[in-house]
Amino acid sequence: MDSSAKILAKRYARAFMGLDGKVHGSVTAAVSREKLNGLRAIFEAVKPHLKVLTHPVINAGVKLDVLDRILGARNTGPAAAFAALLVRQNRFGLLGEIIRECLRLDHDFCGIVPAEIRSRFPLSAGEVERIEKLLVSVTGKKINLQQAVSESVIGGFEIKIGDMLIDATVRGRLDELKAGLLGR
Repeated sequence: MDSSAKILAKRYARAFMGLDGKVHGSVTAAVSREKLNGLRAIFEAVKPHLKVLTHPVINAGVKLDVLDRILGARNTGPAAAFAALLVRQNRFGLLGEIIRECLRLDHDFCGIVPAEIRSRFPLSAGEVERIEKLLVSVTGKKINLQQAVSESVIGGFEIKIGDMLIDATVRGRLDELKAGLLGR
């Protein structure tokens, strides 16, 4: 996706979420989460029909009819109206990027930091909980920790929080030892 499309997706996401200038509260956070979940549900429902809804030759009226048939009874609420707007403006292809940006906006609004922990084998619930508590104490924010299993990790784990990478892998420790021995 080119940079102009990403910028456009960010603008649509900000307009849809409507969080600018609002104070965080439980009601506002719930509305934000509901909007985001509505968009996700629509995206999952239309996934098999994306070619039709994004094809440049197909008329917007036909696309709207297809969207109405796909959504059926779910064709109400702000997410459905937003999806119809994207179809009318021939921007439905941006929906995936808009959802990612809406999620980022929701996390920023709620003070949640997304993090990913990668390890060779799945960690136990207790290990994940201890790591999450440690990250909360370090960052001072809520952590949304996702776990991923990766064969590239020989032993240990690595945690990615935003642009920061915490490397507690065997390979990372061996690289540090090698650099120390070579005097780099």
